[in-house]
Amino acid sequence: MNQFICYIGETLHLDVDATMYMHADKLPLYLSRGYDLYSLTIQNVECLLAQPKDKTNLTAVRKQIGQMKKLTGLDCVLCLERARIYTKEKMVSEGIPFIIAGQQLYMPFLGVALSKTGMRDIPSISQISFSTQKLVLTAIYDGWTQLTLTEAANALHVSKMTVTRCFDELQALNLPLILTERKMRRFVWQYGRHALWEKVHPFLRNPITRQYRFSEQIDIDTTKLGGISAICYYSMLTDNNFLTYAVSKDAAKTLALDKLQLVPVCETPTMIIQVISYDINYNDNAAIDPLSAILSLSATDIDDPRVESAIDDILEDCLHD
Repeated sequence: MNQFICYIGETLHLDVDATMYMHADKLPLYLSRGYDLYSLTIQNVECLLAQPKDKTNLTAVRKQIGQMKKLTGLDCVLCLERARIYTKEKMVSEGIPFIIAGQQLYMPFLGVALSKTGMRDIPSISQISFSTQKLVLTAIYDGWTQLTLTEAANALHVSKMTVTRCFDELQALNLPLILTERKMRRFVWQYGRHALWEKVHPFLRNPITRQYRFSEQIDIDTTKLGGISAICYYSMLTDNNFLTYAVSKDAAKTLALDKLQLVPVCETPTMIIQVISYDINYNDNAAIDPLSAILSLSATDIDDPRVESAIDDILEDCLHD
């Protein structure tokens, strides 16, 4: 156990305090006798180190680690001498904290994912960025299972630095989507589109940053349907008597939308233009992508049973595996 404790201290460059876990006798025998258990404190955060005494399979370990966390109230870190790449990927994808002495440290409850080559400072965040939102939605549409940082940058047509920040955010949110292997990080997900949507949905944002309601038609080129009009485009729902469009921030500046006369909220507009923070190519590009369209809806829209039914149909269509 000392090698694991030393590796944590050396890798994090922090003082760590570790003692034998004093309440092992209160655990079921197959846990207390099957693991060497130590209590570890890092920066006032206490966790449990658990090293199996005998060889065991991942299915059993996964269940037992979950039981120890439930029984002790502490995040439980699995300590292993070695592990196959597949095993490590599975543990990361399922958010199971682990240490492989001298090789890799994955402790998502601390917001860190480390390897022998050094430590990345993972920022504390309270809200996902639009770049990261575009990444995870693209991962859903394209059915990503494994992509390196470089491959993700090429797929999104952005810089590797942008994807690096996206990967940092996903790790900071404790989402089990990023696997660290020495100097490489990869996006890893094996459970299908619907499961990924369910996993990331609580962190996603309304992509619309501004909305303009006009009394007259505005001439706009190369635009897409947005909001409820996009929902109608992807479903059998009947649209309003006016259309909603989505444009980029640059397009909004070119059109000088801020200088045009707007219709009060209490009046019916002739058209609505929304400013969207990212663009994802989807099918024929006549409308913004369906998941972003759903995220852009107001609470009033969603409360409409007809809209709710349309959303269900859209999700079923674009999240199938």
